[in-house]
Amino acid sequence: MHSDKALGPDGLNPSFYKKFWDLCGREVYITSLQWLQRGQLPEELNNTNIILIPKVDNPTSMEDLRPISLCNVLYKILSKVLANRLKPLLN
Repeated sequence: MHSDKALGPDGLNPSFYKKFWDLCGREVYITSLQWLQRGQLPEELNNTNIILIPKVDNPTSMEDLRPISLCNVLYKILSKVLANRLKPLLN
């Protein structure tokens, strides 16, 4: 994950987690375990902002816009960990 990705709804980007991992890594681990034990992600982690990026200079319709989703970095971290753990089982 690139450090300079856009901020998600929580206002944090990957560089925050990389820089302060020694302070927040344990909390990320605990949150991950709770998510797996409960089978449900905390609602605040699943928030996503949808931003419309113009494809042309003066957009006049929805076809002229490209949506991008800005998710919380912690959500992306947990999703990637889970996907990487499941990948060997699915192949």
